[in-house]
Amino acid sequence: MNKIISTVLFLGISLLAHAQNAGSIGINTATPEKELTVNGTMKTSGMTLKDPLEKLGADENYSFLIKSPAPQNKITSYNDSFVPTTPAPINLIQFKITCNKNDKDWVDEFDTKINSDKFLVIVASHGFTQPVYTVTENWITPMHAIFAYSSNGTWKLKADYVGFSTDDSLPKGVWTLNLLVFDKAYAKEFNFAQTVNNTTGTGSAAAPLIQ
Repeated sequence: MNKIISTVLFLGISLLAHAQNAGSIGINTATPEKELTVNGTMKTSGMTLKDPLEKLGADENYSFLIKSPAPQNKITSYNDSFVPTTPAPINLIQFKITCNKNDKDWVDEFDTKINSDKFLVIVASHGFTQPVYTVTENWITPMHAIFAYSSNGTWKLKADYVGFSTDDSLPKGVWTLNLLVFDKAYAKEFNFAQTVNNTTGTGSAAAPLIQ
């Protein structure tokens, strides 16, 4: 028995030494692509990365794991090859919405079909194709109301120049709304009402929300 164990150990050490001398080590592969190539799963208690990091080759893909904070403790594997069918932790979505002939600058309840239980939607930027005007002399500056809101399980969009409209001779307006869509497992949403009770308009939050 001792002879068999000694032979196995000798062969293992010889193979390892040969791989090291060749400049690369492969686990479950006879053709390692890097100094260490693991064809399978790997578990480690810690990892130190070389700086600077090596760039991926033109034909190489990437994957990364993200763990959300407690209590979800969700682990997500994201791989670039999944796009666009699988959402990323952060997504950019653009909607171009044409208004109707009567309300040429008004989008009141556009359903994005984005699940509001799983995702957080923010209107990052917007654009409108037509000028607007008002016949009310007291209003001289168009004030827009543009936001996303959750209703019946999905995110809805509102876009309007309140109290203003486009000229009847102009075609229907088109809104361009650029949305940032975050997986809620990796994003926190804060919504605290604050009141400034002074004449200077200055103030501060009652407590730091993030620090």
